Amino acid sequence: MDKLEFSIASEIGNIVKVENFIDYFSDVYNVEPDVFGKISLCVIEAVNNAILYGNKLDPSKHVKFTVYEEDKRLFVTVKDEGEGFDYSYIPDPTLPDNIEKDAGRGLYLMKTLSDDLIFEDEGSKVTMVFNL
Repeated sequence: MDKLEFSIASEIGNIVKVENFIDYFSDVYNVEPDVFGKISLCVIEAVNNAILYGNKLDPSKHVKFTVYEEDKRLFVTVKDEGEGFDYSYIPDPTLPDNIEKDAGRGLYLMKTLSDDLIFEDEGSKVTMVFNL
């Protein structure tokens, strides 16, 4: 099957469109309910990061999605138009030194819930891989 593609303007209100897109591609790829929860959490977190930190809530900038299946694995890519960030170190928010910090929790969730997490373009593009 071909790749599915989707795009939204960088406005928090567009999260509902993303949720609808997740429902759509989950049906297309017959995603099991337990994997759906992981995908949904990870993608919403990636989109929030893209809108808030990547595109800095600039509605003229877009967040783009690509979804495809290969070898019983689902690849979901989220790309923003920002300058990226240092993804080489994702702190564990459950450690005592980090427990009070707000930053990094979403990335940690994405890393923990996906089967693979691949950053490209200095961090402005993330691909989450889920075993189906």
